[in-house]
Amino acid sequence: MKKVIVIGQVLFFGLSYQAFAKAGVAGGGFEFMLTIVGFLLLVAGLFAGIDYLKKNGKNLFNRFKAFLKKKIFIPRNSV
Repeated sequence: MKKVIVIGQVLFFGLSYQAFAKAGVAGGGFEFMLTIVGFLLLVAGLFAGIDYLKKNGKNLFNRFKAFLKKKIFIPRNSV
């Protein structure tokens, strides 16, 4: 729940670039907003990936090991 609150606060402060327009320092605000949104999407993706690996990591690792063993130890027909 704390992640949602932090992301909400960052979005609120990151998207409030219109407040700086009155002071005359609003140059590049849209690009900054897109940068903030992109960064937050990257962080949210990392958190989602870490949570997924915590739940399914051992199963994925065992399936990957079995796949490698099957591919590496296939006897080849030598002529």
